[in-house]
Amino acid sequence: MSLQFKIADLTPAPQHHTAMLATAWCAERAGDVYTACAAELPVALKVSKAAEVIEISGMASGRFGFACSRCAEPAELTVRAEFEHRFVGPGQLDAGDGEVDAFDADPDVSEHDGVHVLLDDLLIELLLIELPAVPLCSEQCLGLCTQCGTNFNQQRCTCQPKADRVSPWASLASITVADKPVA
Repeated sequence: MSLQFKIADLTPAPQHHTAMLATAWCAERAGDVYTACAAELPVALKVSKAAEVIEISGMASGRFGFACSRCAEPAELTVRAEFEHRFVGPGQLDAGDGEVDAFDADPDVSEHDGVHVLLDDLLIELLLIELPAVPLCSEQCLGLCTQCGTNFNQQRCTCQPKADRVSPWASLASITVADKPVA
């Protein structure tokens, strides 16, 4: 079910709502790295309306599972996305006169369809932004041995460091350049 508000039901006085956002989107949009730990995430919202402008602020949060990017161990993190967003009436974002309107330049402003304010895509985008691109089980994670795969967070291995491959540019280190006086 979509998270939405019927515009006719909104008032100038702020209304407080709680809702649940389904997490089916996570498999499609972040499934290569993250899994949602619950079927739904809680959302707290404050909604008000002035003319055709709907102001919504709130917070969505949830737990997501992942494999650590350094040690590959399973881990979880809590993501919290707080936001303030305005929805303007249909056609107000694109005046069509070639000038950039104040609403056009603001990423925290979207259009509603005149009947409903749909929040799913906005909340999903905000949560995706909060998910780290390279998730770690902890900042102190030591990772894995590149030779034997030992998890350095659990034990040490006896592997000897491999000699670095010789860079094709290594021979340039032996070249000396004589200083020339600047004329």
